[in-house]
Amino acid sequence: MLGLLLAACQNNDKQANDEKMKNETKAEIPAEKEDQKTDKKESEEKEENSKETDNKEMTMEEKDPSKMADKNTLPNFTAKDQDGNQFTNEDIAKNDATVINLWFTGCSACVEEMDELNNIADELKKDDGVDFVSMCTDVNYDDSTKEAYQRIIKDKNPTYKALAVDYEGDMKDYLENIFVYPTTIVVDKNGNVIGDPVEGSLVSEDQQAKLKENIKKAIESSQASK
Repeated sequence: MLGLLLAACQNNDKQANDEKMKNETKAEIPAEKEDQKTDKKESEEKEENSKETDNKEMTMEEKDPSKMADKNTLPNFTAKDQDGNQFTNEDIAKNDATVINLWFTGCSACVEEMDELNNIADELKKDDGVDFVSMCTDVNYDDSTKEAYQRIIKDKNPTYKALAVDYEGDMKDYLENIFVYPTTIVVDKNGNVIGDPVEGSLVSEDQQAKLKENIKKAIESSQASK
């Protein structure tokens, strides 16, 4: 019996480690960057409160709805692509479907999939009215993340617009509800988030199938609103 229990524990540990390698969670962003406006005392208090609740993530229902960004609508935002060109919601409105790949510089899974993202983006953009962009969410944390962003973009040379989004206002609230990186969303021309976010790398056929289904629905939503 003891042998069976040990084998089961080892199997569970292996599954947990395998899952951790697939995706990276928001918790892996360095604490000083995630809470850069919070002093040390406040951080310690938050940590203590977290322990008292067994480190359970606060659910959407437990948060104050009046202070939450609408997860079904992309907020107003400002960003610049890798060439310094401005990109806003007005650019979203130019296409029936816009694929947005969310990532941060410290996410190894995000960076590793970028080579394949070039191929995926090139293929998707062959369809009229479909665009593909990425949004790096931590560029403006500090000088180190800005340098990391520039280094990664130079190394990976994305064929799509790799946006450095301003992490502020409603967009900041929206992104704080993204817990898995990379995550890819699809929005219609009106900024409505269509379908469930695709969490994790887009490399597998199953993930790409989910993405294409969301794109199809986004196109239908945009055309229905004309």
